[in-house]
Amino acid sequence: MSGVRVAILTVSDTAAADASADRSGPTVQSILTKNGYICKHLVIVPDDEIRIRTVVLAWCDQGDVDWIITTGGTGFGLRDRTPEAIKPLLEREAPGLVHLLLSASLQSTPLAALSRPVAGTIRHTLIVTLPGSVKAVQENLAALLNAGVVNHAIELVRGGSGRAVHAQLAAEGVRIPSVTPNLRGHVIAEDVYAPQNVPVAPSTNVDGYALRCADHTHTLALYASSPGHVFRVNTGGPLPAGADAVIMVEDTRLHSTQRTPTGEEFEEDEIETLVQVPRGENVREPGSDVKRGELVLERGTIVNSAGGEIGTLAFVGRTKVNVIRKPVVALLSTGNELLDLQSPHPLPGDGWGGIWDTNRPSLQAAIEGLGYGTIDLGIIPDNLEAHVAVLRKGLESADILLTTGGTSMGVGDLLKPVIERHLNGTIHFGRVSVKPGKPTTFATIPTPGGRSARVPIFALPGNPASALVMFHVFVIPALRKLGGWPELKCRLPSVRVQIQESMRLDPRPEYHRAIIKASPAGFKAYSTGGQRSSRVASLKGANGLIALPARTDKGPSKLEIGDFVEAIIIGELQMEQ
Repeated sequence: MSGVRVAILTVSDTAAADASADRSGPTVQSILTKNGYICKHLVIVPDDEIRIRTVVLAWCDQGDVDWIITTGGTGFGLRDRTPEAIKPLLEREAPGLVHLLLSASLQSTPLAALSRPVAGTIRHTLIVTLPGSVKAVQENLAALLNAGVVNHAIELVRGGSGRAVHAQLAAEGVRIPSVTPNLRGHVIAEDVYAPQNVPVAPSTNVDGYALRCADHTHTLALYASSPGHVFRVNTGGPLPAGADAVIMVEDTRLHSTQRTPTGEEFEEDEIETLVQVPRGENVREPGSDVKRGELVLERGTIVNSAGGEIGTLAFVGRTKVNVIRKPVVALLSTGNELLDLQSPHPLPGDGWGGIWDTNRPSLQAAIEGLGYGTIDLGIIPDNLEAHVAVLRKGLESADILLTTGGTSMGVGDLLKPVIERHLNGTIHFGRVSVKPGKPTTFATIPTPGGRSARVPIFALPGNPASALVMFHVFVIPALRKLGGWPELKCRLPSVRVQIQESMRLDPRPEYHRAIIKASPAGFKAYSTGGQRSSRVASLKGANGLIALPARTDKGPSKLEIGDFVEAIIIGELQMEQ
């Protein structure tokens, strides 16, 4: 974005007395000038609210400044009054920009939490307050200039639409693959129009004989061009010149055949017609299926595995199509006690050799079965350095991280502190009131300069059944959302089922693994047996999760055979035998 006019205001008692002491103002000016901004003013004022407001309002009244940057006076010092001076002037605050500034500084030092930035607009001017240190100024400006954030803000403040930026942002997550079965699960990122008529020329939609209605007689010979002759045609084939109808093979009878020199029959010679066909019978006119320029697939359409969307693209001759890029999942397990099934190395001890890592192979199968790519980060031991190193690797290579174990209350459960203290992440929830899966954690971790501003991470329980259940409840909707699925289609579907065994209720809502079968009377649900969170066999053959309600003091202690309840569908439904 060119032509952005900037005014810089250094707020400092020291610099006001001696301009040579101002280092942050010239730093701002240098950075912005190198990035193509026009720095119209650089002024120094002391830490005085009235002086700060007077200068800022004068710049806004002149109307020749798009962006005002103040530097200094945002801390906790007794003379730090910049936020108090600026905030009352703002017509619209910009809390998102404030969050961006704090996040950028907190990556370098926890002392950034003592900064008190404000941001917003006065009429058509954007105002942002920065700290007074050169280092903080550099960090904050890098965050504001990254990915065109401040340019987009200024364009909107000026009264622009921001269409160019929106188009660029939309394109970043778009790829253009060939139309193959690998498209399944993608979301179409464009409106698809037919490039030509389908069919492009008159053709037949049945196997039969093309004829001219005016020449229709009871007995017709094949292939001659004179009246009274027909042409053998197959479904989808072009209509011969002069023909205007097609009679189906089923509506004819063989009258005579052609023979080879040795007397063997090899092809029809004459046929008898059993019905009269009108002009246009069994003929597909040009554009009768799809007309050129007709919208055949809308932006946001999900390419299902049933084949209809891929078939439509092939039908109109599209060889490539814009789709939203699917997220890539980085997958890891944590725990000293785990053994890799593919390279087992029994742990030293008194005969106890460890336990097999069940979660990675089962989750990888589920993820790739849904069409998402995975990066296997292996098993991570319970030490701080390994956690930080492997999580950083995942953040660099994937769109979402999926871990199992390490979120409970044990001494070796390091994941939450690593996310917060070493990766500057935010834990949005660290426990859920559900069975199984209580320790499930969801966080986001900032990734400046990465494919996205923040990478989500789901930390699932170490117990295998819990991990798979929480994957279906939480992770699949997140994967769909990241892949551009419409909001209402992100969650797995649910149906009302009739349970075929009594089921005890827990104080927490519970997802009971079950096999759901369709019957003439509706859907019936059969328990898969023991529901212990470690028993992954409870998901063997399961295609549903019965959503049992929490037990209440005044409610029943269990649901009885024949009761109805909602169930989430996680696999293909079966038919009742």
